[in-house]
Amino acid sequence: MFKKTFFFMVLMTALMVLPCAAETVEGLPLHMQKIEPGVVRVWVGDHVSSTAVCAIATKKGIVVIDSTDIPKLDEAFRKVIARELGRSDFKYLINTHGHSDHTNGNGVYADCQIIAHETVPAIMQENFSNHSRSIVWVKENIQRQKEQIASGKLNEEQKAAAEEQLIISTLKSKFLNSDSKPTFPTKSFQDRLVLDCGDVTFELYQSGGSHTRSDIFILVPQKGILFTGDMMADKWLTDTPGCLATFAVRTGEVGDYPVLVKNWQALIERKDEIKHYITGHWNGELSHEGFQARFAYLKALLADVEAVSKPGGDFNQFVTGYSLKDKFPQLVGSPGITNQGHMMSMNHLYKTFSGKISLADALQGLFQNPETFAVGFAKLKGDVLKARDKYFISEAEMNGIGYFLLQQQKQVEGAVMLFEFNVELHPASWNAYDSLAEAWYEKGEKQKALELYRKSLTLNPNSENGKKFIERIEKELKK
Repeated sequence: MFKKTFFFMVLMTALMVLPCAAETVEGLPLHMQKIEPGVVRVWVGDHVSSTAVCAIATKKGIVVIDSTDIPKLDEAFRKVIARELGRSDFKYLINTHGHSDHTNGNGVYADCQIIAHETVPAIMQENFSNHSRSIVWVKENIQRQKEQIASGKLNEEQKAAAEEQLIISTLKSKFLNSDSKPTFPTKSFQDRLVLDCGDVTFELYQSGGSHTRSDIFILVPQKGILFTGDMMADKWLTDTPGCLATFAVRTGEVGDYPVLVKNWQALIERKDEIKHYITGHWNGELSHEGFQARFAYLKALLADVEAVSKPGGDFNQFVTGYSLKDKFPQLVGSPGITNQGHMMSMNHLYKTFSGKISLADALQGLFQNPETFAVGFAKLKGDVLKARDKYFISEAEMNGIGYFLLQQQKQVEGAVMLFEFNVELHPASWNAYDSLAEAWYEKGEKQKALELYRKSLTLNPNSENGKKFIERIEKELKK
């Protein structure tokens, strides 16, 4: 009897330590993290930068932070949350901001009160208005991912990431091609909102102006948690940071920034209450040091760009001496902090504080319709030359739009027109001539391109790109 009992006990112990089959959703690995008692975080994938949904049990019911961009995933997450928390009384859903990868699944929580900043519905409506374009984009993306996987050029990790992304894209395509409509928040706020759930309090702070105008911080002091959405991260857990790739001030209006500074400062002062800084996507981590460093950077940008935007300020000269390397060396190489994002922030803040019309924004509105681009461009160009002081003109932004037309849209004629205008506005810029030369080369006008490359080289004799193309074109012309 002893031997049989002992054998049975050993067998049961062995079975208990055997690894269980990993749980999946639609073929994607499912992950569940317990952050604190009564707090769970759920996401899918080992490689893709997917939205992580959090849920907190309170006396008044379960409070969920964010949905995803695929309701089918949210349906699975809701079941997992109920199972892990041992209850199913879902009461509130809070959206950290209005992007579709944090709001598309709102309908799964239509039985709850959905809370968000007052600007979220407009962003959701704008997303929905681009529905047809999103369908085309996802379809093209699926084809591209299939070709990548079939190419045999990916290593094992890259292939695994591509396969996960293909599943995500396929699920998204099915959702986009369904008849579903947005489920908007049922309660909104402007600056701050306190949600009292008995034993747990949720403090919602407007933080719009960096990632979107609709962003909020969510402080849960009883659990020691601050939710920061997609605003920032100072560590990436995968090679694909996704929405956490750039920290840039790019969406706010003049009135947003004082509120953002006030609320962010208030949260920094309460650092002793915060143990966990939770980002909107599972593959980003944030520390208090990273949170504070980005605040210091933001405050400096706001003050300095506002000062130069006043009459008499020279923005181009300001930008030249305000590089990350020179002004914020401690942030160089930090996740999400890039030279491109830094320039984007300065451009946006200058436009916001100066009140000038952005030439880049006006141009982007034109090239969405290739058939009317030439007429619209001619009119805009005339307006700019008549009243240049009304416009905010960035050589770098115009150059970027020109390359978008040239390389992405394959609108060579439009790119030539835009690059020529950039040269007219910035006649001392070697880079403006270099870009115009490339457009003429793509058009097949090699002699014209050669002349422009030579002009570029007189302005910048150290341009390796100019030297390379001059040598190439001269050889091609001899043939």
